[in-house]
Amino acid sequence: MMRMAGSLRVSARLLRRLILTGITAAGMAASTHASLSAEFEWRYYSVSPMGHPYSQILDKHFKAIQERSGDKLKIDLVYFGETPYKGAEAEKLMRDGLGEMTEWLVSYSTSTYPLLSAPELPFLPIEALDPAKHIPAADKAWQSPSVAKELDSILERHNAIRLSRFYWPPQNHWLNKPIGGPEGFNGLKIREYSAEGIDFTTAIGATPVSMTAPDVYAALQRGALDGVVTASTSMTGIKWGEVLKAGYITNFKLSISLILVSKREYDKLPPDVQTILGEEIDKATSEILTFMVDNETKLHEQLKKDYGFTITYASPEDYAKLREIAQTAVWPAWVERVGPDVGKPLINDVLTALGAPERL
Repeated sequence: MMRMAGSLRVSARLLRRLILTGITAAGMAASTHASLSAEFEWRYYSVSPMGHPYSQILDKHFKAIQERSGDKLKIDLVYFGETPYKGAEAEKLMRDGLGEMTEWLVSYSTSTYPLLSAPELPFLPIEALDPAKHIPAADKAWQSPSVAKELDSILERHNAIRLSRFYWPPQNHWLNKPIGGPEGFNGLKIREYSAEGIDFTTAIGATPVSMTAPDVYAALQRGALDGVVTASTSMTGIKWGEVLKAGYITNFKLSISLILVSKREYDKLPPDVQTILGEEIDKATSEILTFMVDNETKLHEQLKKDYGFTITYASPEDYAKLREIAQTAVWPAWVERVGPDVGKPLINDVLTALGAPERL
């Protein structure tokens, strides 16, 4: 009995020692975890999921920011489609403190800010431009004084800072069947996301359908849509190519995405981290644009080879025909929508920047 009691006392002491050891180990683990946590943990809301090349490029540079800042700033990329928010609300997230950083695909919000449609009205260039020529032209349009003034005012009201910009590949029509020219649009149901795009879709005899990007795949599957206006990267990056069969290429506009950061959160960062953030975001957007220029034609070939796509390039005559439709049915409607006193000078600034001869 005495040996048993001694044994129990030893066991009790051993148990207490093991418990204390466990607590100490757990505390050390928690301390180690805390030391690995970033001082600033941010979310970046993205229009595209992680499978998209643009998101992958951004995420690579977000990791570089964390490494270069010595784990002070960690940025997690979050796809809008996996949140309660929509891409059209991007600037409001900065204003309302619902995120630290976001992509703002401006054309998603032109019903709210119609003046910002001016640089992206359809068929402003006098001919189909390849991406390498289109980027500097689009930059000039966005930097025109009237457009820049309106954009700066919106960002100031939403407590947002513009870090950089990138463009999506040229916007084109991606369809469930090939068409040979403008007449082929008649009767098709086409997803559009801007007021001016809806005007143009109607003018070419198609039916415009508005819906968010996460809903498009299923709508194409069940025949609620016959096509979309989007960039070529959507065919592979968000897999719309699985439910489409053709592209009609006019390169009729570039759509800009701005990378915004909450001024409130940005001002909390130490100056050296602000510098690192700016440098890496500039590197990311430069890499995105290089990817876009280098891969647009390659992607068309990939779609033909891997997805069985038919790619039709609009003839100069068909481009001119579609541009005339935009010039008569879309541009004047936009001017009336925003008011001639504001709209005419603004679109004329943009046309001048693009080297187009027309003036309204």
